[in-house]
Amino acid sequence: MTQAGSARFPLLIFCQQLLSLLEAGLQLVEAVDTLTEKEQDSRQHAILAQLQNGLQAGLSFSQTLAQLPDIFPPLFQAAIEASEQTGGVVQSLKRFVTYETQFQALRSRLIGALIYPALLLSLGGLVIAFLLGYVVPRFSVVFIDRLQDMPYLSGLVIRLGLAISENPMAALILTASFFAGLALVVTHPAARSWVFHIAWRLPWLGERIHQFELVRLYRSLGMLLRGGIPAVRSLQMIESMAPLRSQNGIAKAISAVSEGLPISSALQHQGFTTVVSDRLLAVGERSGQMGDMLERAADFMDAELERSVDRATRLMEPLMMVVIGVLIGGIVMLMYLPIFELAESVG
Repeated sequence: MTQAGSARFPLLIFCQQLLSLLEAGLQLVEAVDTLTEKEQDSRQHAILAQLQNGLQAGLSFSQTLAQLPDIFPPLFQAAIEASEQTGGVVQSLKRFVTYETQFQALRSRLIGALIYPALLLSLGGLVIAFLLGYVVPRFSVVFIDRLQDMPYLSGLVIRLGLAISENPMAALILTASFFAGLALVVTHPAARSWVFHIAWRLPWLGERIHQFELVRLYRSLGMLLRGGIPAVRSLQMIESMAPLRSQNGIAKAISAVSEGLPISSALQHQGFTTVVSDRLLAVGERSGQMGDMLERAADFMDAELERSVDRATRLMEPLMMVVIGVLIGGIVMLMYLPIFELAESVG
């Protein structure tokens, strides 16, 4: 299966439906058979059919999931594998559904906070493009012989509009290249990683990205530990999911835990804790409830991250409106400035 196939398979919905059937009293094989028979989408039906065949062949659920690594992430596979040893598949599914729901909710809130600014920038860009590509060239016909006598900025705007009007194909190519670059950043992992690397270095934005990654790390690690997976094995699985810049630190934390250092201390030494989470993890270490404390720390940072993004969005939206208004108004004023000067010279 390809990554595209993975993206099309609704893992969270599958887990929720499977959990509902298991809680209703169906056996695992019966539940998967039911989901396979009711599925209408051909791609999803093929994936469920592979699960069905694996279970009917006598494989365990985790072994069946391992045959589809592009569909079912290692985190889910490990949680199911651990639950099979304790007979708690239902509890493991509940924990994964909770984890995935919380993570998707956080990601949706962050994406939602960017929608309005993106729309505002898009509309502002379209208005500016219309002014420069259509209005300015037609307006500048009157002043084509007076460009040298105009104020510098007015002449610059008119020359830019004329250049766009005289070379529409080049303007379209540049515009298409810009949007292609944006699409590349969104879809290509290497380009996206490069952008995040730059964003990581920015003071406020870098801190928020770090918080987001810590929330995911804590929720993943907490789910694995509560599922009975040993600390070193849990950290090793987290390492494969983490961004490249964090993998070295997690590898050092794994070595430290293997040598007997508590998880809380190992994470603290590698910069994977905050003031609050450091205290909570220390309590979890003493009480033996590290999984629960990791979840509490993730909840705390989740709420803090949401407040920070909300405040930043409320501040950014009016600032963007002011900037776009100044740009559009400035272009219009620079277009009319030669007329005012001409009127004054005639008067």
